[in-house]
Amino acid sequence: MHSRFRTITLRCTIAASLAGLAGLTFAGSASAHMGIDLRGAAQTAGKSSVIFFRPGHGCAGDATNALTITIPTGVTGVKAQQKPGWTVRTTPDTVTWTGGALPDDQFDDFGIRLTWPKLPDGVASQPFYFKAVQTCDAELKVTRTGKEASITGTLPAHKGAMVDLFVDDAPLTRHPVKVGDDGRLTVRTSAARVPDGSQVIARIGGAQVGNSVSASEAWIQIPTADATASLDSPAPSVLVIAGV
Repeated sequence: MHSRFRTITLRCTIAASLAGLAGLTFAGSASAHMGIDLRGAAQTAGKSSVIFFRPGHGCAGDATNALTITIPTGVTGVKAQQKPGWTVRTTPDTVTWTGGALPDDQFDDFGIRLTWPKLPDGVASQPFYFKAVQTCDAELKVTRTGKEASITGTLPAHKGAMVDLFVDDAPLTRHPVKVGDDGRLTVRTSAARVPDGSQVIARIGGAQVGNSVSASEAWIQIPTADATASLDSPAPSVLVIAGV
């Protein structure tokens, strides 16, 4: 049975609370849900490289619409990959892709070209952690006016498709609703059928393609030097080796 999708916001602070924890597993070239693909290349201090971030999934079945990567201290020369359908913005500390739609059942890579800093004398290797925040926008909007409610959807990837609408797990309409050639749909119903706090879900062939709740998942935890505990939301990392 489909469980109600809640807004997911993971924000964790790594500080003294990690002291004394046991069993830390350091992130390698990929974490559990946000991977980094190095294309088999060794990462060398003082050298330029291209790395690719790969979200492992959307937000509880919903499509990814934005991805923000925080650049570690010391990393320079950052250039982001331009991706069709996405807008990319780069600051000294972050790279953010917005405006696209990566379905939960598909994958894509988001590339960054960068230059690794030189390592301190005597240091053979060092992990560099990339905090990552993935955002899934609400594709469906519920507007209530008195006893009536209208549901408008923006599903550009499903133009002309027939969509089943649900309020939580209950069907909202008797028949599927067609997405227009402009990627939009509109349904009018009674406000009582869409109670406050409920979620409207759009499905095609049983697969979720949109909902009325925005969400985010974050991989932002960085282990402290002496910590030995597994982290709930570890930032993915790249191991950089000293140059010859």
